[in-house]
Formats: sequence, structure tokens, C-alpha cells
Amino acid sequence: MVASGGAPKKRPLGKRLRRALVRFLAGALGPLVLRALAGSWKVERLGEEHWDRSTAAAGGRRPVFCLWHRDIPAGASLHRRRGLTAMISRHHDGEVIARIIERLGYRTARGSSRDGGAAALRAMLRELPQQHGLVLTPDGPRGPAGVVAPGAIFLAALTGRRLIATGFAADRAWRARSWDRMVVPRPGARVVVVYEEGIEVPREALRDEALLEQAREDLRLALERAHERARTQLEEAAP
Repeated sequence: MVASGGAPKKRPLGKRLRRALVRFLAGALGPLVLRALAGSWKVERLGEEHWDRSTAAAGGRRPVFCLWHRDIPAGASLHRRRGLTAMISRHHDGEVIARIIERLGYRTARGSSRDGGAAALRAMLRELPQQHGLVLTPDGPRGPAGVVAPGAIFLAALTGRRLIATGFAADRAWRARSWDRMVVPRPGARVVVVYEEGIEVPREALRDEALLEQAREDLRLALERAHERARTQLEEAAP
């Protein structure tokens, strides 16, 4: 934003200081809290074989891991050792998330479909270790919740990697009052993680609007199936 005199309009000092403090505290305490929480969860995973099949289909390169924005706390906590690079927005909230997950061991590429998305996609492809997997929240950085933006589809089409839709369910959790109703499983919670079968996206989807829209719908439905399977498994296994 530019003021009438042509100089960039700065945020009030107090607001900048508060945001800096939030980023500092998130980076310092967030990883410790998530590690402690994850260590207390009773975790069940379904469909992990789809990771292996998708990796083999792409010549040893890990797939594109997709989860809704609301599931970042559980997703980041439970996939720290899978060799993943995550796309994180340049928004203030994205800066907080980036500081946390980098300390959890992830690499990050900054940008989103709304702010620097093309640059972030290029950075992912340029800087990514050959075997690293990719992580995107298709409805990030600021929604609408449950609506798939095209970034994950573009990455899959460009790289020949499959999309792995992932769903989560917890028997006890906190929910934030944010646009995505972000979910954080409580200490000792039972958490179910479901990985759907990999989705192949043809390279033609980069140029064909119908193929692009079909891939977006396929991913949305796969994410919803993964969440429903996780919820069902949680209910069936309840004592």
C-alpha cells in the first residue's frame, strides 16, 4: 500500500513489535510444544503403502503430500522424518508457521497461490533435493477452507509425482477461532492418520482447463474421503 505522498505506508510500531514477538515466541516454543504433544498421542496410520507406491512410480522421488490448512499442527508433528519441503505463505501467519516447522526439520519454500505462488513453485523445483517430497495445503494460506487451489495440481503435473491426500481425526482436540478452525489434538489424544491412494495428474493439465478442474475435484474428494475414513476408524476403535 502507498500513501498519498508516494512513500510506502508502514504498519504502526506497536503492531510490528507484537508481530515480531509472536514470531519469536512461536519459533522458540512452538516446536517444543508440538514435539511434547505428539509424543503423548496414540497414533494409528492407515494407507502408508500409498507413499511407497507413489514414490516408486516417480523413480524414487517422494510424492506431493496434501492436507487441509486446519491440520497443519498434527501433520507437521507426525511427518518430521519423511524428507519434506513445505510451501508456506509470505503472510504473517505463514511466517509463524515457517519458523515452527523449520525447527521441526522441514525445508520451506515461501509463497502461495495468492502471493508469490509461481516463485515458490520454481523455488521448490530448483532447490528441492531430488528425493525430497513436497507439502502443500491446497486451501491455504487464507482459505476459503476446503477449497482446492491449483498449486498442488501444477506441482504434480510438472514433476510427475502423485498427490497423496491425507486426513486426520482426534478424539480430543482444541480448535482455533480462525478461518480454518485449526485443530490441535490434546495431550494423550488418539489420532488417526489416513493416506489416500496417489492421484496422477497428466502434464496436459497445465494447458487444459478441463483436466485441471478435474484434478482439483479429484483431490478435494480424496481429502474428504481421507477425513471420513479417519473419523470412522476413530469411532470404530473407541472403547
